[in-house]
Amino acid sequence: MKNINKIIADIKSVKIQGATSVSRATLDIFEGLCVRYKKLDIKKFEKKFFSECHKITELRATEPMARNALKFIENKYYNRIFDTTQEAILNIRQLIKLFRELILKTESRIIKNGASLINKDDRILTHCHSSIVEKILISQKNKKISVYNTEARPLMQGRITSKKLIQNGIKTTMIVDSAAEFFISNHSGDLKMDKVMLGCDAISIDGSAINKIGSYGISLACKTNKIPFYVAGTLLKLDSQNTVNIEIRNINEVWKNPISKKLNIINIAFDYIPSEYISGIICEFGVIEPHEVNNYIEKYYPWLFDKKVQLIKLDKI
Repeated sequence: MKNINKIIADIKSVKIQGATSVSRATLDIFEGLCVRYKKLDIKKFEKKFFSECHKITELRATEPMARNALKFIENKYYNRIFDTTQEAILNIRQLIKLFRELILKTESRIIKNGASLINKDDRILTHCHSSIVEKILISQKNKKISVYNTEARPLMQGRITSKKLIQNGIKTTMIVDSAAEFFISNHSGDLKMDKVMLGCDAISIDGSAINKIGSYGISLACKTNKIPFYVAGTLLKLDSQNTVNIEIRNINEVWKNPISKKLNIINIAFDYIPSEYISGIICEFGVIEPHEVNNYIEKYYPWLFDKKVQLIKLDKI
């Protein structure tokens, strides 16, 4: 078991990055808290454990999937009464295992659904680093696709994308962030993209999404130039209350030693993609229209609305 403080530091510093990775790391912390508080009586354990868990899920403001992992656990946990801390911990660990399995199951389905959109010789643009988009693209490398990916300044997460794709034999071209819209436009000639596929950190109930800063401009360029724009992500990333805060990170990521203290720097990490700019959301239930998000949540993940309901079995999803 990794040190809890080390995982927390890695999440804060974006050493652990991406909604799914943050969620998995958050589950690791939950397991660590079970060990930390195992000697408390049941009442004190429940109070301390869940209080700490809620704090942990706020480490990255724009990552609701981690908070939804806790919702999943709380929903099922509070349907029962436990007499001992040992019983409670056993149940929590079972629920953590179940959520991990749910992540894997949704991931495999998203890869399959995303693959259905890719044609032979496609030129595809992606932004920043999305593990699920990366896996979709790698699964289709036999179609001789060409991928163009951005640097994703200031932390340069695009380099992760480039490295992974190159290692898997995909023709890959990195471009600077500010060039993305040109490659989508009708003015780019033979460089024009066939489609754009981005990941996301959050999905709103209206089908809009939040992703790495720069995503809005890319989606707008796609809308203007009639290029298909897809967002890939599990509906477990839902922001059911539309309360996700856009994270503003340390200015040192942009300029460590700025020329003057009078210079204002704003390091906004994410931005908003309107639902009307999204051609389809690639999720575990297919490639769905943004307006369909609410229907699928109501049917399969009603606990995301904080409803005390019986959880849907994995084999029913």
